[in-house]
Amino acid sequence: MKVVVYPADAWGCGAFRMRWPGETCAAAGHDVSVVEPKDRKLRVVMEGDTVKDVLDVDADVVVLQRVTHAYMAQAVAVMRAKGVTVVVDVDDDLSSIHPSNPAWAVHRPGAGLHSWHNVALACRNASLVTVSTPALLDVYARHGRGHVLHNYLPDYYYGLPRVDSDVVGWPGSYHSHPNDPESLGGAVARLVDEGAEFVMRGDSTGAGRAFGLAADPLGGGVPIEEWPAAVASLGVGIAPLADTKFNASKSWLKPAELSACGVPWVASPRAEYRRLHAMGAGVLADRPRVWYRELKRLRESAALRQEMSEAGRTVAERLRLRDNAWRWQEAWARAYELQQATPRTAIPA
Repeated sequence: MKVVVYPADAWGCGAFRMRWPGETCAAAGHDVSVVEPKDRKLRVVMEGDTVKDVLDVDADVVVLQRVTHAYMAQAVAVMRAKGVTVVVDVDDDLSSIHPSNPAWAVHRPGAGLHSWHNVALACRNASLVTVSTPALLDVYARHGRGHVLHNYLPDYYYGLPRVDSDVVGWPGSYHSHPNDPESLGGAVARLVDEGAEFVMRGDSTGAGRAFGLAADPLGGGVPIEEWPAAVASLGVGIAPLADTKFNASKSWLKPAELSACGVPWVASPRAEYRRLHAMGAGVLADRPRVWYRELKRLRESAALRQEMSEAGRTVAERLRLRDNAWRWQEAWARAYELQQATPRTAIPA
């Protein structure tokens, strides 16, 4: 079974969901190749605005990610009609992105050739839809051809040295989490007034106002290969998610990263964060006063930080990609079997 994997981007999402799993499966001896966006050679034959054929498909299984383009969404059914198994991977509920998130303007219907409606079409027509959380099955795989693949971490997240401190930090960018600081209310501002240092690992533009601070906290973009070390430099991590439809489908990736890097963390009680906490990592906070209390406890106790750091690392050992990449190979094999069992006449035109 020859599998060709097409990441949607060269950044975090493309790496976690496509490139790293594909490369790990290939290293294990499977016939899997990863094609970076800049090297993609799939060609579509158009008749007006309709895709009539897809050329240069040299694979039994094609794995596509976040199919937002109108033509690629059409191409899914065309490839399936030619006997090619098509897997579509989705990591977020794109139909419920916050309007302040820059991604909303790109993916809203009517803005151009990219749309969250196209993702839904591609998923309806796919041989199999893979998602990062069970909640996304109800969004993109109500037809029953869905498969959950949680996010796992490559080896370079593990074994990093950690220097203990009481510095509180958010490993995230404010522009992609515009309403999530609301979860903490005035907790961060109160801690800063008491002398705490608060920093970000990611774009902090606008975050100061969101957290009730006098200025934006120290932050900045970090290359993906330097990201784990940047996370590990935090003393105490936070993972806030507002109680929204979009966040109900978010994966456990952020607190999983903190755990692997040995950073004790406090997080919002969203579904996948609760799942990770139940495994023995981190602390959950459901209201501002709880955020303040738990962060204050961690700031004031090096012993508690060490205890939670060790507990998080223990949990994260179960989240190594090298030990879980077989799950991707299993999903692709299932997709191939589903495709083989589907009559060509049953595939949407």
